[in-house]
Amino acid sequence: MDQFIEAIASLAARAGIDKDQARAAVAAPKERDRADLSLPCFRWAKALGKAPNQIAEDVAAAFEPDGLLASVEAVGPFVNVKLDRGAFTKFALDAIDENYGKSEEGVGATVVIDYGSPNIAKPLLFHHLRSAVIGQALCNVHRWAGYKVVGINFLGDLGTAFGKLMVGIEKWGEPTTVAEYNRIYVNASNFCKENEGAMDAARAWAKRLEEGDETALRHWTNARKLSLAEFDTVYEWLGIKHDVVDGEKQYLDAGHAVVVELLNEGTAKESDGGIVIELSKKLKAFLIRKNDGASLYQTRDLAAARDRMERYDFAKMLYVVDIAQEFYFNQLFAALAKMGHAWADRCKHVKFGQVLVDGSRAKTREGGGTTLESVLQEGVRRARAIIEEKNPEIEGKEAIAKSVGTAAVIYCDLGFPTTKNIDFKWDEILRFDGRTGPYLQYVHASACGILRKGGGVTKFDASLLAGEHEWNLVRRLAEFPDSVQRACRDCEPSHVSNFLYDLAREFRSYHTAGSRDASLRVIVDDDALKAARLGLVDGVRQTLKIGLTLLGIDPLERM
Repeated sequence: MDQFIEAIASLAARAGIDKDQARAAVAAPKERDRADLSLPCFRWAKALGKAPNQIAEDVAAAFEPDGLLASVEAVGPFVNVKLDRGAFTKFALDAIDENYGKSEEGVGATVVIDYGSPNIAKPLLFHHLRSAVIGQALCNVHRWAGYKVVGINFLGDLGTAFGKLMVGIEKWGEPTTVAEYNRIYVNASNFCKENEGAMDAARAWAKRLEEGDETALRHWTNARKLSLAEFDTVYEWLGIKHDVVDGEKQYLDAGHAVVVELLNEGTAKESDGGIVIELSKKLKAFLIRKNDGASLYQTRDLAAARDRMERYDFAKMLYVVDIAQEFYFNQLFAALAKMGHAWADRCKHVKFGQVLVDGSRAKTREGGGTTLESVLQEGVRRARAIIEEKNPEIEGKEAIAKSVGTAAVIYCDLGFPTTKNIDFKWDEILRFDGRTGPYLQYVHASACGILRKGGGVTKFDASLLAGEHEWNLVRRLAEFPDSVQRACRDCEPSHVSNFLYDLAREFRSYHTAGSRDASLRVIVDDDALKAARLGLVDGVRQTLKIGLTLLGIDPLERM
């Protein structure tokens, strides 16, 4: 695609437009039947002293056939360009291999992504899903774009919640599983709500852990060990692979040092017995130490951010956390800036919406809720039933059911913009004919089946792919690298998932046309045409495989 955009930019330069600006402005038009690429001319009206319509006409008038561009037309303030189909088809298909869409955009730069971040002594719940899969997808697309990525699971392993747990352990005994820890925590939380003395004891236990109390530390170590083992089981199921597992506790000393430092330099001050950083009228004061001397998670976040900068010298650091924490992250980044860290503007909150179940927010109680593992198990159970109905003789049914059920859950999170609430409905997310993970897997498997039936890919002549359906498919395939770049730039995995859905629909349309008209089928008597069409199908297969893998979805070859 780059050489065709370069040709348009060179054409624009002949009309007096800055070539670099023109190159950046070229885009796919909304109405794909009128043009393959388009150049809007609004931005140069002032610099050139001409109306956008006139600029577009000047660009079109400068066109001379060059073997890349077939025609150039001024349509109001737009320059609509049609590409030489033969040249573009060959270029597009030649570019597709196992590394398609990879770039060197991020080479030499590091991206830190903080995602997952559950609390210890509790199971992973359904609401932990979004941070985990969005964060992993962002890790994947950034690596594909050439960045060095450090994915961090920043455990919640301190605070009053641990104190409540200790109150429960004193009352009901020491647990041996995460489920028992969670049950004790839920009971202890309710007990503390009804008993102020118990709540005071919980705060005292939290302080004792910070001070290194032997009993508190022993229980903390056991809870952390059991929790990590259970987390890893679910994360492995989802394909979540953190590079680093950190926790709040390791930043206790550094957090206290930050408070002392900020007090000494006057960046922080005492307020009502606590220590705060005054930010602004809108952001208010940022509390970094409580009036009993205990630190807070925001204290540890400040220390962790500084430590990560020292360790990784990141180009950007992403916090994948739900939208309810937007105000907190605005405070955190403002506090880092007030501390004098010029890199504070490299920090970004990747916020995501709520998970709704059949239109309503899932009801949970403190420490309770539906476990993520049980949701995944239910997905497999439902997928298994569908497979038994549709293809009971297929080999490896259990592995396929697990893959399909998991894909349904993951794509439900990644198939739409992250800030949008998602409505989780089993019947919808497991469909094989809509915007779902199983649908994309099905289309990929269909492409694999056609290739098996056709005997695979051989050398072919791309110029034979002259049909309209084939041209639409080629144009769509060429958009994949841009979808990865935009996913990185906007920290939005749905750019990739939307592309895959559009590609899948385009391919199904192509395949369906062959069902109606034998001359449009992939496998035809003309060996040269058959080879070319199989080459096109293989381009679809490879692109779907890469895109699904970036999203964390298994690209099945049979379903």
